[in-house]
Amino acid sequence: MILEQILLTFLFDLIVSQRTYCQLPDPIFNDGVKNSTWGDSDPSDWNYLNSDEWKTKVVTCGASFQSPINIITSTATKENTFPAINYILKSSTRNYFEAQRDYTKELEGEYDFITAFDLSNSQYKYYARQFHYHSPSEHQVDGKNFDLEVHFVHQAVEDGEQSCNDIRNKLTVFGLLFQYSNTASDYEVFKPWFDDTVNRVTSFDMNDFFQRMTDKTYYHYTGSLTTIPCSQTVNWYVFTSPLPISRTQLKQFKDFLDNDDYFPDKSNNRPVQNLNGRALYKGTASFNGVTSLPVIEASWSIIIQIAMLLIIYIIII
Repeated sequence: MILEQILLTFLFDLIVSQRTYCQLPDPIFNDGVKNSTWGDSDPSDWNYLNSDEWKTKVVTCGASFQSPINIITSTATKENTFPAINYILKSSTRNYFEAQRDYTKELEGEYDFITAFDLSNSQYKYYARQFHYHSPSEHQVDGKNFDLEVHFVHQAVEDGEQSCNDIRNKLTVFGLLFQYSNTASDYEVFKPWFDDTVNRVTSFDMNDFFQRMTDKTYYHYTGSLTTIPCSQTVNWYVFTSPLPISRTQLKQFKDFLDNDDYFPDKSNNRPVQNLNGRALYKGTASFNGVTSLPVIEASWSIIIQIAMLLIIYIIII
């Protein structure tokens, strides 16, 4: 039975490992700046003390279509298409692990897929890669910030259905807003970030967040990463109905920002950027969970390996 489980796990991981993610553009640094790191004494440093100066370090941070923005709800155009949020529960063997980031708490791994439309109305498939947080929220809604914003970052893939060359926005990011509530219960997925006694994240259902929304309205625009290198390759879907968060968990997020050198005002949010004529769309998302694995195009060598594993599996059972 143990050998059987090992073979099945290896088989699944072998298939998933063939996923080809669309690469992001390389950063364009200004003259004399070879890298951009966080928190040491190098002149290329970036932090939230000097967010207005990022554009002097990396060219793309001074470009026209930057994020976050102030979402002025009265200016949005109704969107007839919407992202298909069909999350597949991932294998418990492919865990999310905490990434070492000084400027946020971040969990990285491989998770579920979504299909999302870009502003050309083309639909593409993306897989979740990581999620991280900012406090207070980076996006504003009619000039208002919220207590917390969690970004779920999805990256486009190349497979038999789509080519990276055709995909302008290699990332689709869901921005979920959170506001303190004295009746909120804790989110299980946040606990490993702050409690060493809690198991690392192995599997969670992102629909848990969406199911708690009383209003599934989102605002969609094309923008950028909100940290250096500020690459303008992001489909943004910001859900503006804030989710409740407990006092305990909000304090845990806030306590992470206690380092006065990095966060003198106890925050890690980039200031809002000018919209600069970009279109802003409004829609209502639907969430339909599915349980089947995605179809992944395999090479002949992979097919042979899979066939051999299946023969071994048949023999041992």
